[in-house]
Amino acid sequence: MKRLIHGILLIAAIGWVMITSVSNWAAQAFAPSPMSTRIVISIPQRRLYLYQDHRLLHSYPVAVGKPLTKSPRGEFYITQKAVWGDGFGTRWMRISVPWGIYGIHGTNKPWTVGTAASHGCFRMLNRNVEQVYALVSLHTPVVIEGYEPFTRIRRDLSLHAIGQDVVELQRLLRLAKVYSGPLSGLFTEEVKDGVQKFQVIAGLDATGNATLATTHKLEEYTHQESLQPKYLDTGLR
Repeated sequence: MKRLIHGILLIAAIGWVMITSVSNWAAQAFAPSPMSTRIVISIPQRRLYLYQDHRLLHSYPVAVGKPLTKSPRGEFYITQKAVWGDGFGTRWMRISVPWGIYGIHGTNKPWTVGTAASHGCFRMLNRNVEQVYALVSLHTPVVIEGYEPFTRIRRDLSLHAIGQDVVELQRLLRLAKVYSGPLSGLFTEEVKDGVQKFQVIAGLDATGNATLATTHKLEEYTHQESLQPKYLDTGLR
């Protein structure tokens, strides 16, 4: 009797292991594989491009900021997702712009999508923003492209400074090949290190502070000193 019970228990245990193994295999085989999702927004084209694993998945029209309330440009990421309403449509995704509250959201004014009509955010048709919302997660990269240079740097910049002019500083440092970090708009230690490297190249005091003298030399070095900043234009890039 004991042998019979032991045999039954052994068979049950083997069966449970087999079922569990098959279930785990099925879960792994049929679970969606992790994908590298990325959003690219072109301000001149007024379009949002959604990529997965470097493949263009969807393209949507967006409303961008008006010239007096410009949309930010740079390299950011999604920091918040929420289901809102009213003027923000059915979905909201905040972007990690450090100098203000900017996001991708729906709208109750669909006729403005595809135009320069917002206070800096990116408006989408509600049906489109719901698709994007379902496919992205927190920390999804958001690259916002525009005409270059982005702006003129008109102040000294140092550690912890934020702004569109910091994005421009980061862009210039990249052109000078002394910085490889993101165009985040935040003056970090990595940016300071890039400024110091350039100051050594330019024969300036290597303080790490981007004085106006430093940025002027940087614009000359990268052949950007005679270019006029642009935001919107009638043509495409």
